[in-house]
Amino acid sequence: MIRLAVDVQSGDFGPDVMVRGILIARQTSAIPFVTYLCGDGAQIKCVLDDLEKELSFDRSEFVIEHCPDVIGEDEWRSMIWKNRKGSSIVRCVSLQKEGKADASISAGDTGILIGTALFTLGRGEGVNRPVLAAFIPTATHSNPVLVLDVGANLNCRAEHLASFAQMGNFYVSRLFAKPARVALLNIGLEQSKGPKVVRDTAALLEKESWYSGFIEGNKVFSGDADVVVCDGFLGNVLLKTCESFYSLASDFLAGNKNVLELLTQKMDVLNPENYGAVPFLGIKGTVLKAHGSSSVRSIRNAVLTALNAVKNNVTECWR
Repeated sequence: MIRLAVDVQSGDFGPDVMVRGILIARQTSAIPFVTYLCGDGAQIKCVLDDLEKELSFDRSEFVIEHCPDVIGEDEWRSMIWKNRKGSSIVRCVSLQKEGKADASISAGDTGILIGTALFTLGRGEGVNRPVLAAFIPTATHSNPVLVLDVGANLNCRAEHLASFAQMGNFYVSRLFAKPARVALLNIGLEQSKGPKVVRDTAALLEKESWYSGFIEGNKVFSGDADVVVCDGFLGNVLLKTCESFYSLASDFLAGNKNVLELLTQKMDVLNPENYGAVPFLGIKGTVLKAHGSSSVRSIRNAVLTALNAVKNNVTECWR
């Protein structure tokens, strides 16, 4: 049985939404799992008590992991992993280090989570820089496209981007059990186009059978590639633009219910709730970052992503 550690104290809506999301995932997943609920023990117990009144679930499949530490807004983020080991975001990762959990999920501060994962679990063998990767659904294919980096590394050299490509290829091909097509995000398809770092990366990857060349921004959602590689600055802008575009279209059409319903059905691929959580690749473990404003549906998808990642042992190559 897979063991998940979830930072239920994180996110904008707290333990109620986080635990509900876990319960919905349990109802829809064919993979059995036990969950460590990391956070305020008394509050978590109250949430479970309330949910038992409306939902049927096995209480023995939840372990309350009381985390007494609270992180202050003025604390040095890069040292939280060391100074606040009793916080929920640090504890949910530490449970992997102790061998009690197979994967960790948090909707907390990205910088704190990255630092905790890196210094608690360690960098994978042969990994230059760990990376944040986000799944974005495509319009015409059943599997989403993995974009990396989406925020962990803002300034990259060619060898870093090549390493991201290798990790993305392994992750997607293992997760979906099929060969992956990996492309570099660029402003054109010609070999002479784009920044020097992108062209140098292409030269490093040209002999790889899974490398498919450059891809432009207007093809990211088409399904032409399974993995799209870029630096963290560009990837973060791309991801957040996708999220805002969905919201913008919904706001514009709020007064026209029929058109709005039709459009949101067609554009559901851009709904940020479908992402669930983004994996942090290149560390000796499985850590996923959920959106701070995650809904029940988002947490459900985050849990399902974590379960599939553990089941398919997607971090094997850099452990």
